[in-house]
Amino acid sequence: MQQNSNLNWQKVYSNYSPKLLGICRRYIPDIYTAEDIVQDSFITAIQKDHQLNDEKALFAWLKKIVVNNALQHIRKQSRETFVTTEPSEIPDIPSEMEHHFPEEKNAFIYDFTNEELLSSIDHLPSHHKSVFNLFFIENYSHTEISDVLGITVNTSKSHLLRAKKSVQNYLLNHIVRADTPKKKTAQLLVIFGLGGLLWAQTFQSKFSDFTVQPSRTLQIPPDIKISPPSFSLSNPAWKKKTFIGGTALVIIISSVFLSNPGNAFFTRNHSADSLKLYQEKQPESNSSSSFEDGKSKGLIPADQMKDESLHHGSFAEDPQTDMLKTTTATVQKDIESGKNPGKTILKDSVKETPEKVIVVKKIIKRDTVFIER
Repeated sequence: MQQNSNLNWQKVYSNYSPKLLGICRRYIPDIYTAEDIVQDSFITAIQKDHQLNDEKALFAWLKKIVVNNALQHIRKQSRETFVTTEPSEIPDIPSEMEHHFPEEKNAFIYDFTNEELLSSIDHLPSHHKSVFNLFFIENYSHTEISDVLGITVNTSKSHLLRAKKSVQNYLLNHIVRADTPKKKTAQLLVIFGLGGLLWAQTFQSKFSDFTVQPSRTLQIPPDIKISPPSFSLSNPAWKKKTFIGGTALVIIISSVFLSNPGNAFFTRNHSADSLKLYQEKQPESNSSSSFEDGKSKGLIPADQMKDESLHHGSFAEDPQTDMLKTTTATVQKDIESGKNPGKTILKDSVKETPEKVIVVKKIIKRDTVFIER
């Protein structure tokens, strides 16, 4: 399966896998199973990389895949207990759901380490652990949790309440000691009845940068081929650079042509224009006027005219050919005398054009006189 990806997945795995493994570890106590889930999540991301519209959202997209795979693994392991509604444990009074603890029983007035809080989460049953992580750390609502886990909203609330009681008791009975430091801000919040805010605040702050280093690199199956990383032109910055580069190239090429007017391109065009201009200036004439014009300019000797006309007695050329020859002779003479400096001689021809000999033939009609006797 060929993937048209612009991402270097080995580099992405190196950058994000420690944090993603730390997220998965909150759901899965066994580190080796958690690492397998992260590996599988990256394979899924590679196969579905076309769904990623913005590379800036890459980590959030990978995190969603890891969390969904971890929850799917938990559902397979504990399908029956995961969907238990526990109706007798759902309180009827909303205030009981908040479950405010007095200061001496609120564990979060103390400052715990990541490992201590993680051990309290590991102590939870898998179905309580999932709801606890989604609600307090991932910031899901009960409606969103019910959609993700396939349970009712009341079941989600029941799981969260039992998880809170279990975490509170575990921390107070197994972690808190006489020398455990207290947090002054947390004490004030508990005094003013805002101790419930400490749950999300404590777990989110402690696990926002929680990482676990993977023990192996990304293992990509041989049937998945990744194309080498490339630059995407959809990026506005690359579009701008491409436009600037193309404009500069056009300017350079244009400057080279304009700075060398003697090249073949300009010579041919100039020669063609000069010849066209000369032809437009030549008056139209018939065979008789062409002959007279040649006679007046001295191009055709009188003796040659007479000899040729007496010898042949007829026209050798049609009027158009006669006019063309006369015009050519005139042009040749003007060039030699320097009267037509605007005429440009083409230099790309290998052989020089030989001079043409113009022979004009004319019939001299002899009058016949009849004398009566």
